[in-house]
Amino acid sequence: MHIRELFGIYRPLFSIELYPPKTPKGMESLKARLWEIRTFAPEYISVTYGAGGSTRAGTLAICDYIRNRLGMHVAAHLTCVAHTAPQIGEMLAALKEIGVDNLVALRGDPPRGEGGFTPPPGGYRHAIELVRHIRRADGFGIAVAGYPEGHPEAPDYATDVTRLVEKVRAGADFVISQFFLENAAFLRWRDDLRRRGVDVPLEAGIMPPLSAEQITRFAATCGSRVPPALVRALERCGDDRAAAAQVGIDWALQQIEGLLAEGVDGIHLYALNRVEAIRAVEPLLRKAQKIEVPEGF
Repeated sequence: MHIRELFGIYRPLFSIELYPPKTPKGMESLKARLWEIRTFAPEYISVTYGAGGSTRAGTLAICDYIRNRLGMHVAAHLTCVAHTAPQIGEMLAALKEIGVDNLVALRGDPPRGEGGFTPPPGGYRHAIELVRHIRRADGFGIAVAGYPEGHPEAPDYATDVTRLVEKVRAGADFVISQFFLENAAFLRWRDDLRRRGVDVPLEAGIMPPLSAEQITRFAATCGSRVPPALVRALERCGDDRAAAAQVGIDWALQQIEGLLAEGVDGIHLYALNRVEAIRAVEPLLRKAQKIEVPEGF
């Protein structure tokens, strides 16, 4: 089943992003946590793809586990970075072999230390080219990323909106937003896209901050504004990590409440593999859906 179809069943949709750990011990730990995550019954889980394709094997392994051991919908990230067109074809074949038929098509970030993105010979420069490649392959549902405050590499916000419109017209089924910390940014972006004729579902990306340093660093990479009030609240926690994490969860809950009141299509939680963040937001989303998750699911 393609994820686009789930938006016709669940409103708002609830999804989670996880990343593949880099060590065997970390992988086993995440697999154990996935059984608890399963009890929260997200409509799907997306699995990231490391810079330069560095977690390709891990992405496949976690996707296989989620799809075939846990019986859940999964969307595998696929990037242009460090891949020729034939290599992308090989990855699509590998995903299809394990039953994964939903993808998040991204340009991707260059490996750390490289100043800018350089496509490999025979590869793609832009995500829209990847969307077209996947659409030609047939059989896959496709999500793309959107930036409510504009991609940091775009010349301006309007240009970035135009590029996203083009990705949707190229074949994207729905859009997952980059995280934002002020709802007004997402709502303006949503309205601008609707005015441009974009009618596919738009999921709001939410990341509960862990510390002032962490969220400021993450925000700098994706062009998100960090509200001074949030920074002050996190800094007041000092070295108390648990207190800072709770501040971040409370901020995310306030965001989600506001977004639900605005009738968003879905909430995509950038969970950073943290079960406690999922545990905190899931009851709010289920209440909005008016769906009771079966005991022992």
